[in-house]
Amino acid sequence: MMMMEFPDESDTRSKTRYRISGRFFKHFSNNSSIPGLKLITQDGVSWFERIMWLLVCLVGILFSSFFCWKMWLKFESSPVFTSLDSPRFPLNDNPFPAVTVCSVNKVSDKRLRLALSDPRYNNVSYSTIHKTLRYMTKLDRAIKHEHDLEQLSDFYKSENITAIELFELLKKTAPNCRDFVLDCIWQGVPDKCNDYLSIRPTDDGICCTFNGAYYSDEELGIQSKNHEPLQIDGNGYRMGLTLVLDANVNDSSVTNGKYDGFKILVQPGEHFPDVADRGFVLSPGTETFVGLKGISSIITNDAAYTVSPHRRRCVVDGEIRLEYVVRYSQSACIAECTSRKMQELCHCRPYFFRADPSMPLCDLGKYSCISEIYEELRRNGIHTCGCLPQCNDQWYEPEISQASFPGRGFNSSRTFSRLTEKLHHKPDFQYFKSNVATLHVYYKEKTSFLYKTQVYYGIENFIAAVGGILSLGLGLSFIGIIELAYYLFFRCYVPLLSASREQSSEDSSEDPLPLSYRLDNDNRSFVSSKTTPNSSTSNLAEARLGHLATNQGNIKMVEIALD
Repeated sequence: MMMMEFPDESDTRSKTRYRISGRFFKHFSNNSSIPGLKLITQDGVSWFERIMWLLVCLVGILFSSFFCWKMWLKFESSPVFTSLDSPRFPLNDNPFPAVTVCSVNKVSDKRLRLALSDPRYNNVSYSTIHKTLRYMTKLDRAIKHEHDLEQLSDFYKSENITAIELFELLKKTAPNCRDFVLDCIWQGVPDKCNDYLSIRPTDDGICCTFNGAYYSDEELGIQSKNHEPLQIDGNGYRMGLTLVLDANVNDSSVTNGKYDGFKILVQPGEHFPDVADRGFVLSPGTETFVGLKGISSIITNDAAYTVSPHRRRCVVDGEIRLEYVVRYSQSACIAECTSRKMQELCHCRPYFFRADPSMPLCDLGKYSCISEIYEELRRNGIHTCGCLPQCNDQWYEPEISQASFPGRGFNSSRTFSRLTEKLHHKPDFQYFKSNVATLHVYYKEKTSFLYKTQVYYGIENFIAAVGGILSLGLGLSFIGIIELAYYLFFRCYVPLLSASREQSSEDSSEDPLPLSYRLDNDNRSFVSSKTTPNSSTSNLAEARLGHLATNQGNIKMVEIALD
């Protein structure tokens, strides 16, 4: 018996889609303003010409795509640039920096022996407390000494000596600011700067800071005076800070170096004083001149408000707030991040970092933990913590020179006369040679460098560059892009959508039964037709052909829309 073969509906639809797509492309190419397209589909053009112009268009698309991608990378990676705005910016707007002075002698021998007379320390030997203070004043000594630190921690717990009491002992036995600052002169006025000296815990032990930002730690009983940063009125060492410092090398118990003297750090007051890493050495028997060149950076409002922080790679004032510091700085951000990391992993904090009020001070058993975190973040803190520098920042480039002190003219100087009155005797030249140093910190020039950060490659630059590339590579303009969008939507998508909706409504009205049930009935009809040919077979054929005809009618609607 002869079977009727029907065309597969999926194949018919696929072929029809290709035909519609081809008609759409030809219609668009013949009417588009993009040069070269019509030569691909125009009637009467040879196949060689069609292929040639197709390759030309493909090369244009690749060319435009590649360079548009390059422009995007440039837009993402180089949105701003920093340039020298003025090499002679007036100094009147520059505050004087904070000067942190740390004696290499961290513990006074006389003070320590006096402190050990307290009954609380009756069972604590000098060697034990000496070892304890060595760990407390130089954190990297704790690395790989867990066993020794645990023994010390257990010993102090058995004696009911807390971490707070050990810090109080360190604070009492450290050289006092007024002990080693023999003379202090600010802008030519003696003793005026004593009001701006304050104690400051640092990563290098207990130090003294001149003109530092306000610092308060209620748990440790430390609070500096709250004052506005000092401003300078001119340049030269007479218009800056002069300190005469006494190292008193014979009264040393715990030292942090293989040398005598001091470590000095000059930086903005709101920065964390990481003296151990960035301080320079001041040796006894020298007069040191630190001439500063001020450098400032600012950012334009356009760059500050149109470019995100991670793209401009800096933070504007008020954009990020720190919990323990009033004003943001990169070093303060890293210090706060380090403190939080220590609180999270070691469940305590060292005395030179501020923390949550409920967080206890670290006992010696935790020093190995905090030292490992501190060393890790010293190396990778910027990347680990994500701390960006300030956009509006200030820093100093020092030029350091030294001479021997005291010289032959020292006994006729005003400093010699003031020291004679304070010490109630004439200074001993030999003692001064081996113990005393003089430090001058000042602005070397009347002007400073000013750098400005501004938008380098904004959104308007990116649009202009992409427009030029598309015009060069494809001859495409803004109108051409609108034209392409118009054809895609109104001449392709809308007719296909209308045809699809009409077909769906016809299918649903044709037979309300589920598709699986209808297919099952159709299959049974085919089986019965093999044995007994009757009118059902021809009826099914007519239904199928009618269904295809309906599809063809819908397709014709799309083709008419393209025309």
